[in-house]
Amino acid sequence: MNRHINFEDNIFILNLRIRLIRDSLALNADPELFLKKIVEDIEFIDIALSRLLDDLVENISFIGRDEQFDNLAEIEWQFSQVLTRFLNSSRNISAAQLPILREKLVSLQNHSAARRKTIDDAESQMEGVYVEPVVSSAELSELLKKF
Repeated sequence: MNRHINFEDNIFILNLRIRLIRDSLALNADPELFLKKIVEDIEFIDIALSRLLDDLVENISFIGRDEQFDNLAEIEWQFSQVLTRFLNSSRNISAAQLPILREKLVSLQNHSAARRKTIDDAESQMEGVYVEPVVSSAELSELLKKF
């Protein structure tokens, strides 16, 4: 149960950070103040998304796993949109003038696309898979007779 709560909280925090970056890119802020921090945040989000996906793929008995794959797919899509916006921005904070930053962002876009493919593959494998209940209804009835 605690793991489930932590996973949802992690997704929530990453979602907030992605929205903050998206909103920051829409402004004409000083790149000398904010560019480095935005790039650090993007790199952190990339690492965090990879780790969450690895945890979810490895833990096949995770309760609500299919729902969390959906949540992860949604946030991964939002992340890819922010990367695209950053690459194509004409605002002050942009990757347009820095070829090294452009290369890094393209690499992060590739990571994001690979994670989305992993999510799609995992979700397609889960379709049609019936998970047996831990306790059968007959066993549950027997257990409840004592109370």
